[in-house]
Amino acid sequence: MGEPAFNHGIDARQLRDLSAPLVRHQRLDAPDWDRRTALLDGHMRVAELQPGMRLRLAEVRDRFGLTSRAELPAGLKIALVIDGAARVRYGTHEVFLGPGGNATGLVAALPRATTFARLGQAGGFERTLTLGLSPHWLARHGHSGLLQGAMPHLSQWTPSPGLLALAAQLFTPERLTRDDAAHHLQLSGFAMALAGEALAVARPPTPLPQRLEASHSAPVDRRLARLMALVDDGQARGATQDDLARRLGMSLSNLQRRFRAQQGESLGRFLRRHHLTLARDALTREGASVEAAAALAGYTRAPNFATAFKREFGLTPSECRAARAGASASA
Repeated sequence: MGEPAFNHGIDARQLRDLSAPLVRHQRLDAPDWDRRTALLDGHMRVAELQPGMRLRLAEVRDRFGLTSRAELPAGLKIALVIDGAARVRYGTHEVFLGPGGNATGLVAALPRATTFARLGQAGGFERTLTLGLSPHWLARHGHSGLLQGAMPHLSQWTPSPGLLALAAQLFTPERLTRDDAAHHLQLSGFAMALAGEALAVARPPTPLPQRLEASHSAPVDRRLARLMALVDDGQARGATQDDLARRLGMSLSNLQRRFRAQQGESLGRFLRRHHLTLARDALTREGASVEAAAALAGYTRAPNFATAFKREFGLTPSECRAARAGASASA
């Protein structure tokens, strides 16, 4: 697969909007950039596939040699460069990724928020996928041990030919711009395959001596762990943030502050997206009715549910359910 003919520019505002779910405090800089014209040519999208699982696809050419600096929240970042090259820095660790670089695949375990930089080159091209897994997602799937320690831990790996073939299929012109329930299922399937291969090679860092580890590692926030258990058990459904704070024995402001510090987003945003994602899965995987999906997401009125659902996923619950029915009929 060669470099495509680009006819779409990505300006600074669009790039910041696309990056907002993934990073904080982003700064963009490039030589000879007038701060008005597009920084990149090509396509980029971010898909929320599960609570705590986000997939970013980028097929771009760098116009000016963009350097993008930001802060990444704690979690696991899985990068795959299938064409071109990308030079990235996690904390003090710099890696050149791509078929001609240090590695094609990279797993970065970030126990805490970490500085990140993408170091571009004018005229440079990359076709990349980046999968982000939150601490909550990792804990639910039995991989919380990967975030032990105090410093970022990087593992390089060579993806299988089968995974690379699946990745290449996502970059056809039709699929880069497609946004419907059937395509969402395809992205979800690929993301799980990508996570499976990457997690198989990722290893927890070698533990530091106990006294040194205790002096550098952030303490486990047991109340937030209990909150996540309430979310996973379904006990948070229908509860207000005030209700949750009372159950955890803390003030609402303290809960919101600690949640944002650990997860990198507001508690309200997380809860809303989590419950809407459960509803979307019920529509696409189980064929649930719109009314049942609305109740699952904690909405008593279907119109309010439909408005929130479309704002989150770009299509209505009925369209999502119809796409699932169409995919089943053509199978």
